[in-house]
Amino acid sequence: MPSQRNGTKAVASKKKSTPPISSQIGSDSLTSPEAQVLVGQLLTLLEEKAPEGIPLLNQLISILQPNPQEIVESEKRSRSIIISGMPEAEKELTASQRQAHTELSVTKMLDALEIETKPVEINRMGTLTGGKVRIIKCVFSSQKYFLEAIRKARLLRQIPGFDTVYIRRSMTKAEREKDRELRRQARELNEKEFGGEKVYVVYRDRVVKACDIPNLKVSNSKNL
Repeated sequence: MPSQRNGTKAVASKKKSTPPISSQIGSDSLTSPEAQVLVGQLLTLLEEKAPEGIPLLNQLISILQPNPQEIVESEKRSRSIIISGMPEAEKELTASQRQAHTELSVTKMLDALEIETKPVEINRMGTLTGGKVRIIKCVFSSQKYFLEAIRKARLLRQIPGFDTVYIRRSMTKAEREKDRELRRQARELNEKEFGGEKVYVVYRDRVVKACDIPNLKVSNSKNL
């Protein structure tokens, strides 16, 4: 009997030595009350059956919790556009003169589209090299202006001086690679089925026929 009491004390001591999960991770890492309940249940099970698994639980939660930098970058992308095809100032000009030229060009484009706002950031992306026009990243103060710019982008085809300028949303590297692959597929289909005529296009992360887009818009609006 004494040996059993000693064994019980040893087990109890082992359980007490396991640090509570609340002391290892902050409550902010649990994104909802439901998540806190599930983690609590899992913690209880680990304490009783496998206390050595608690550090692994801590590591898992640490991996799953949001990255503040990614949150900030995602929010910024949600109000940013990428402009391609905008003529660039001569390389011989000073850096400040080239920047002023870029800002003025974007301002004129926004005027042409009747978008009444002043972007918070306008920058050419990449290194200046001869013979290659760099894209422009334009960050708005609100997603409202981003949506307006995306909605009116097609009008540039009809505006003299901007008919070779294109607007798209800002994307992550993975999104750009996916978009590039979809556009490659669209080009191949156009070449194979229509002799290069632009029939297939990329719409909402899908390759579709341009003539089907109005019906897709109606279908999407009904599903909202």
